[in-house]
Amino acid sequence: MPHSNTHHPERLAVLLGLAIRDESFATELQTNPTSTAKDLGMTLRIDEVVALKGLDLAHLTTAAKALRRPLAAHAGFDQQQVRTD
Repeated sequence: MPHSNTHHPERLAVLLGLAIRDESFATELQTNPTSTAKDLGMTLRIDEVVALKGLDLAHLTTAAKALRRPLAAHAGFDQQQVRTD
């Protein structure tokens, strides 16, 4: 499904998920949310733009690190499951 067809909470979830994984994307998203979202095929509403411009990148970075810690153990296990035939 193209991102432009996703509903408001889904668009924000996609964008914030990418921002959590990539600090440079988070900075770009905060600086210019309209253009950043457009590059992903999304059109943001004005309230979404305002919300994204108000991102606290320090808190986002802290949250991202906190999420990565418990997931790291699972990521190592999952990589072992990948077949390389």
